Amino acid sequence: MDQKTKEILLNDDFTIVNLVRLGKRKTSLFLLIVGLFVAGGLIYYFTTPKSYATMSVLLVETQQNGDASGLSSLASVAGLGGSGFGGESSTLDPALYPVILQSKPFLEELINSKVKSNLYPDSVTIFKYMVETMPDNYIYKFFKRPLAVFEDPILIDDKARLSSKPEERIKYEPLELLVLFKISDRITYTSEGRILTIMVNMPEPELAFQFSRLVKDLLIDYSTQYLQEKQKSQVEYLELQHMKSEEGFKKAQSALTSFRERNQGLFLESQKAIEQNLNSDYNLKFELYRTVTQELERAKIELNSKKPIFTSIEPPIIPNKPAAPRIELTIAFSLALGFIFGLIGVFIYYVRAYFIVRSDS
Repeated sequence: MDQKTKEILLNDDFTIVNLVRLGKRKTSLFLLIVGLFVAGGLIYYFTTPKSYATMSVLLVETQQNGDASGLSSLASVAGLGGSGFGGESSTLDPALYPVILQSKPFLEELINSKVKSNLYPDSVTIFKYMVETMPDNYIYKFFKRPLAVFEDPILIDDKARLSSKPEERIKYEPLELLVLFKISDRITYTSEGRILTIMVNMPEPELAFQFSRLVKDLLIDYSTQYLQEKQKSQVEYLELQHMKSEEGFKKAQSALTSFRERNQGLFLESQKAIEQNLNSDYNLKFELYRTVTQELERAKIELNSKKPIFTSIEPPIIPNKPAAPRIELTIAFSLALGFIFGLIGVFIYYVRAYFIVRSDS
């Protein structure tokens, strides 16, 4: 440390001019720190697999149960009335779409979907692709599991895995949870009013395109399933009642027909009373059968109307260049961090020197 620096520190003469002088004396330390950060950024850039992103923008349209004038008219022509078509909106709250996109059942179905990759001759599940390729930063992977370099690579048998998949999930294996987390991290979304924007990224351009379409199609399926769940229960109940009423109607019809065939030409009062009872039972069963049939048709029409309408404003495309990592952003970020920590390094050096000088004096 030179004499001038000691004098500044001893006299607490921290004017702007002196601070600049102190800074210039440690330019080499400052540049060293900046250089280390830039070198670290370049290492990160060259050890991180490329990632390709594609975006799809969807307009979530509101469908009124009675809007499909075709459905209302059909219901009226069929004699079903309009009570079941009261203009209830057939769409989800936009806030629910991000929840669906991050739900485990949605992500599980997504990772079990098959895609075509340049690394495999045939289609593979996303789960197999993510486990076997592990598209993460190489240095990060090494520090996370240093001994992995000596282990045999994990190979996934898609056929055996999908055949053993349980109907209802109550537990996930650690590897499955890892893939679910990795996949959820590759889906970003924003929801503004009725506009839903979904951005996905994958290590291959064609894979990113396929993945984006899978996410969109599966989201539509889940939304439709959610909206139709209650109505499906009603349709299933009416189908059961329809089957029972049809069976009762056919039995009553058969009983009346058989009685009339056996008693042709007989005009006994007792026979007339029996026939009248059978005819009343037939009319009652027929009316019940007709009513249940109408209710079933109305429920089916209403079920068909409960489908969310997604209009693709901007469909996904195959990206022609990687979205990450980007050399210019990496260097800019490294320079910014290097500048900040360079100043901190110089400051720490002079704070230490200050206390050393003070203690020696």
